Amino acid sequence: MADHTLITDSPGPSNAGPSNAAPAPREAGRPPVREPAPITGPPITGEQCRAARALLFWSQNDLARRARVSTVTIRTFERRHNSIRPATAQSLRLIFNAAGVDFIDADEHGGVGVCFAKRGR
Repeated sequence: MADHTLITDSPGPSNAGPSNAAPAPREAGRPPVREPAPITGPPITGEQCRAARALLFWSQNDLARRARVSTVTIRTFERRHNSIRPATAQSLRLIFNAAGVDFIDADEHGGVGVCFAKRGR
């Protein structure tokens, strides 16, 4: 019979420290490691997704691979045939932001859009 190993975050025989050890101090002002990155702005629209891909010369398959979703999910979202989960739309926003694309959200001055992020001077 095969021997199975369970990997956990809790101390076990191989990674247990002294029982009276204090937890490692967190740096002041820094979030815990497992906390997701802050997301700014509303979820992107299908039109913004398509435009952002065009700026980066990414195919739907390229984006789907980066976002770890199916190409069909990207295609139907961009064509407005269905919506995607808000978490997925926010994930797409973060992926595009990391690639250098900023999103213009609708306000009293105009509608949504995309542009390249300003680079450091």
